[in-house]
Amino acid sequence: MLKSSLVILFFLNIFIKDIKIQSCLVITILILNIFLNKNLLIDLKKIRFLIYIYVLTFLVQIYYNQQGEVIFKIFNIYITKLGVVNFLSNFFRILNLIMISWLINIKKKWPKFLREYQEIFENVIDLAPNVFIIIKKRMKLKWFFRYILRQIKIKN
Repeated sequence: MLKSSLVILFFLNIFIKDIKIQSCLVITILILNIFLNKNLLIDLKKIRFLIYIYVLTFLVQIYYNQQGEVIFKIFNIYITKLGVVNFLSNFFRILNLIMISWLINIKKKWPKFLREYQEIFENVIDLAPNVFIIIKKRMKLKWFFRYILRQIKIKN
């Protein structure tokens, strides 16, 4: 249930271009991180340097995007509305992706029924490369599913 909501937030993050909706997504994901991620401050400290580099990169993007409505001028550099919108849009997207990845990586912080579902789902994903066993051993599909279920039972 929670994983599916994170997938929805992920797709909204990628496909929505409106700054207002993206800022609402940032706030929503930040609130989820505050309540669910006990290591939020540690995670923020880990990416501090990355944020500096990312903001510097976006300032360069604003510099190179000098067409459209001018908001203000600093020396010979025009800060345009289009440049700021592009900057905020990309920054919000990357920030959301980072925070969603933190939420996905939280283990044993969910309620018990969601944690069990998460473990099974992760086990199935880990065993997905075993699909090549069907081709290699020419297994019947029924035996392959039994093999996967045995592997999940062994891991748990």
